[in-house]
Order: sequence, then structure tokens, then C-alpha cells
Amino acid sequence: MNVKGSKHMTLEQRMEIEINLKVNSSCKHIAKEIGMDERTVSREIRIRRNKEKNGRYGIYNKKDDAPCKRLEKYPFVCNGCKKRAYCFKEYKYFYDAKVAQENYSLILVDSRIGMDFTLEEKQTVDQVLDDLVKKGQSITSILKTNPDKIQCSVSTLYRMVNNKKTIIQRYDLRRTVKLKPRKHYVYREDNLAVREGRKYQDFLRFYSSDPFQIVTEMDTVLGPIDQSECLLTLHIVNTHFMMAKILKAPTRECVTQAFTELREELGLDLYKRLFHCVLTDRGTEFCDPLSIEIDPLTGEKLANVFFCDSYASYQKGAIEENHTLLRYVIPKKVYFGNLSQEKVNLMLSHLNSYYRKSLDGTPFEMTVALLGEDAVKKTKIEPVASDLVNVTEKLLK
Repeated sequence: MNVKGSKHMTLEQRMEIEINLKVNSSCKHIAKEIGMDERTVSREIRIRRNKEKNGRYGIYNKKDDAPCKRLEKYPFVCNGCKKRAYCFKEYKYFYDAKVAQENYSLILVDSRIGMDFTLEEKQTVDQVLDDLVKKGQSITSILKTNPDKIQCSVSTLYRMVNNKKTIIQRYDLRRTVKLKPRKHYVYREDNLAVREGRKYQDFLRFYSSDPFQIVTEMDTVLGPIDQSECLLTLHIVNTHFMMAKILKAPTRECVTQAFTELREELGLDLYKRLFHCVLTDRGTEFCDPLSIEIDPLTGEKLANVFFCDSYASYQKGAIEENHTLLRYVIPKKVYFGNLSQEKVNLMLSHLNSYYRKSLDGTPFEMTVALLGEDAVKKTKIEPVASDLVNVTEKLLK
């Protein structure tokens, strides 16, 4: 029987079928492996097998038109057949998991498109709606009092009205026309393959191999909702030193451009040290880690990018804590379009010269001790005397 809660066969289950067919496993064994009924497995193979022309048919005038018993009953395909290499049948049949999944997905989509009404039923629905809506009746009332004429759900009928599939329109409904359209969640781009080998558990293993290595946390700081400009922030956890770049928008292309500029400004040696181990969240702007890790000119790997778990911003808590200081200077309602990279560097010079109790010093002093003064100069962030440090909005005004 099917696993409790499952309705559709997954790609992983279909791949398991393909693997077992190659080793001539029984239908009962496959069904047990994937948690499906034997009849389901048998039907899946039979209706989703691919028919291919046999290139050996007719060679040297050899033709074999006799029916193949292997194709008439389980396994229904040539996968795992020992005679396949010298078979002279006109057609061969194969089961391919990926092709079967694609075909099933197309059928599933097609079955959900359109409304399940004949022309006569559609005309009846329009006639009833046109007559009763003009009398002030609601969709729910019309459906409940005319179940023999309109055989569908309330949501289906509303969807038909909203999609302009009926004679009446949305503005004909007295209450509905006053309501705003329902907002739908927009799924963010999330390439799962990108995160393979870069998850938080992988970060912990990578870090444990050398606990004294530099770890840099990465994030974006957004401005008001109606603007696209934002800041790409880079926080060295070891010394609490922060760098930042202005982005035109929180997109993958802008992040790639920012790191291209960083490679040129810092040089490859310093770039490798600062970004040897990078931890960030799963924002769509960071969905191309290779643009950070790989030098496009030489193909050399310069960095290692890892991703936090979903809804686990505490895993990069150091940069989140440092953002609270940054927000003292640029509150959430500040328009980033007026900021220049020079102003951002000025702000960071003050923040990195601000005394931290956890360091018993300033991030700037600790970073100079770690990397050297020449290296820190390449970041274009300068030290500020303690009595001149300003961590308020007035700094940029």
C-alpha cells in the first residue's frame, strides 16, 4: 500500500524503480522499496515507458517480429535485458525516471487548467447568474438555492467570476467589488543544488578543522520598502571589523559586481584571507556562491561560502549585533540613494574605531594586529580618535 499521506510518486521513487529494473528486481521488491502497491509500480512502468526504434532492426536483413514476452508482462521494458545488445526487434522499450517525471508533471498541469463545464452547462450557469445577481443575490446564495443547475463549489464559481469566465463581472457583486484582491505569496528563487556541501553543518566541520581561521559573515541592510538601494555588509567575526558596499539592488548580479570590485581593491592574497570562510543567509542575492568563490580569470578557488539554516539568523549573530550599531547612524527610514561609498567608508571608520568591551579595544586596532596596517589601508577605512568617534545620525548630516 502507499505510504500514509502520499498521493503522487516522486522523482526519487521513480529513480529507485529505474535502478531496480536494471538489476531485474521483482515488482514485489520494488513496491516494498518505495512504499507503493505492486499494481501501482506495474502500471507506472507500463504507461510511462519510452518506445524507441531499434537501430539493429533490418541490419544484414535480420528482422525479429515475434512478440517479446518480456514486453507483454512485467517488467514491460528492456532495462536489464541481457539480450538487448544483439536484439533484432523493431522497437525497444525503456523506463527513464526523469522522462517519466516530466511526462507526469505535464499531465498533472494540463488536468488542472480550465473549468470542467460543457457548453450547455456554461450557458445555464450564465443564465442563472445573470438573472439572480441583478436581484441582489450573492454567489453563495445562488449556489445553495440552485444545486441542480450549478454543480461546482463556491470557490470555483468565484474564481470563474474573477477570471472573467462568466457573463457577470466582479463589479456586479456588491460586496466583492469593495474587497481588495487577495495577496499571494511569491516564491523566492531557491536553488537547492547550490547549497549542497555549503550548509551550516558543513560550515561547522570546515571551521573545526582550523578554529583560528578568519570567519566573515555576510548580509544585506535594506532601506525603505519603496527603494532598491541597499548595503552589502561584511563582518570579520574574529575582530568585529565591518566593511560594506553600496548595491543598486539586492540582486545576485549586484553582489557579483561588488565582489569583483573587492578582488581588485584588496588583491587576491588579502581577498583569500578575508573570505576563506564566509557565512551568510539564504537570501536570493547570495544564490550564486561560485561568483564569490572562483576567480573568473584563472578559475582558482579563492573563498568558501556557507549558508545558515532557514529562519536561523542567530547562527550569524555577530553581524546581526553589529547592524544595531550601524542603525544608530542610518535608521531604517533613511533613503540609501543619497549615500555614496565615501560616506559609507566614513561611517565604518567611526564604527570600527568604537571601543568594544568584548575586545577590550577597537575593531580597527584588532584588525591591524591580525592583518597588518598595509592590509587594512586597502579597505579604505581609517582610524578615528576616540574623542571624535560619532555613532549617531549627525555623522552623515
